[in-house]
Amino acid sequence: MNLLYRILINLIASLLPSIGVFNKRVKRFLELRKDTFNKISSSINSRDNHIWFHAASLGEYELAVPLILKLKKKFNYKIILTFFSESGFKLKKRISEIDYTFYLPLDTKTNSQKFIKIINPCISVFVKSEIWPNYIDELHHHGSKKYLIEANFKKTDWYFNFFNSWIINKIKTFDKIFVQDQNSKHVLNENEINNVEIVGSLKIDRVKLQLNLNNRIDKFEELSKNKKIIVCGSTWKEDEEIITEYIKKNNHEDLFWIIAPHNTSNDNLKRIKHNFSVPVSYFSDEKIQSNILLVDTIGDLKKLYSYCKIAYIGGGMGNTGLHNILEACVFDIPVVIGKNYKKFLESVDLVNKGGVISIRNQIEFNNQFDKLISDGNYRQKLSKIISKYLKNRTGASDRIIKSISL
Repeated sequence: MNLLYRILINLIASLLPSIGVFNKRVKRFLELRKDTFNKISSSINSRDNHIWFHAASLGEYELAVPLILKLKKKFNYKIILTFFSESGFKLKKRISEIDYTFYLPLDTKTNSQKFIKIINPCISVFVKSEIWPNYIDELHHHGSKKYLIEANFKKTDWYFNFFNSWIINKIKTFDKIFVQDQNSKHVLNENEINNVEIVGSLKIDRVKLQLNLNNRIDKFEELSKNKKIIVCGSTWKEDEEIITEYIKKNNHEDLFWIIAPHNTSNDNLKRIKHNFSVPVSYFSDEKIQSNILLVDTIGDLKKLYSYCKIAYIGGGMGNTGLHNILEACVFDIPVVIGKNYKKFLESVDLVNKGGVISIRNQIEFNNQFDKLISDGNYRQKLSKIISKYLKNRTGASDRIIKSISL
C-alpha cells in the first residue's frame, strides 16, 4: 500500500497541470506553489536551528499558537510554518515568533526529500490530522524529532481499516502523539500505537491568550454600562432566522443586539438588515444610532465578546458546523448554541454540564433568552460552570512542552 500511495501521489502531481487548465482551484493551487523551493532556499539560513510547524489551514494554525510561543521561548530556534491551504497563508497578523511561512509542496517522495534537506528541522510538529506519509518517512530518515498535536482519533477513521497497516506504521514513528481525550488514546492503543499522551485541547490555551490582549473598543465603553449587550457571533442564515424573529418582538431599550455573520459580504448584510423594520447600524459606522448592530468587519468579534452579557454562537442550527464557542466562553459569559454540536468535544462537555445551552427551535430560543435576559442569577450560574470547566482544562501547551525534547 505504501508503494501504491507513492504511485498515486506521483500520478496526481503529473496530472495537476493538465487539470489546472480547466479547473481554477487546481490552477490556483499550482500557482501558489510555483518556485516554492527557490523561495525557501533563498529565505532561510541553513546554519540556523529550525522548528517546523505544519497546519492545514488557519484554524489549525490558531490551535498551535500557544505551543509555538512556548517552544520559541524554550529553544529560541527559528520557526518555520507551512500551510496546505490559502486561508492561513493570507493571514497578515501572524505572531512575530514565526520567522518563515511557506506553502507545503505536494507529498511526493522527491518533494519531501528536497524540502527536509533544505529546512533541516530539529523538531517537526504536525497539527491535528496532518499525516503526510512521505514527509513522515523523510523526517524519520533525517532523524528529526516529530510530534502530532491536538490529535483526535475514532475507530471509524480510515487509518484503522484492514488495508491500512502501512499508515499505522507511519503513525508509530512519531516521537509522541498528544491527544485530546481518553477515547483517542484507547483507539491508538488498540492499534498498538503506544507513544501517546493525553493533554487535553490547545483550544482553551489559545482562547486564554485573548485575555492578555487589549480588548477595548471605545464606542462600547459607555454603551456597556447602560445596556445588556447580546452578541450573536459567526451566524448563518438558519441562526439569523430565529435571532431576528426574537429581536423583532424583544427590541427593548435596555438591550443592545450585535449580529456578526460568518458571511460579511454586502449582499448578505443587506439581506439581514432588510429583516428589520427598525434602524440597523453597522460596526464601521462612526456613530451607533440604533439598538441593533451588524458587524461588517473581520477580526473584531473576539473583542466584542468581552462586552456582552449573553452570547449566541452560530453554525449549529444548520449543517455548516458550529463555530468556536470557547472564544466567548473565555469571558465567562453564558452561551447558547444550535442543535448540531456533537462533533466538538468542548461543546458536548459544556452542554452536558449545563454551562452551554443548546436550542432546537424558535420556541426553545425564546424561552432561554427570556430567562437569560431577565434572570441575573441564572446567567451567573451558567458563567460559573463555564469558568470552572476552562480552569480545569487549561494547560495543554504546558503539558506538551514538558515532553518535547531534541
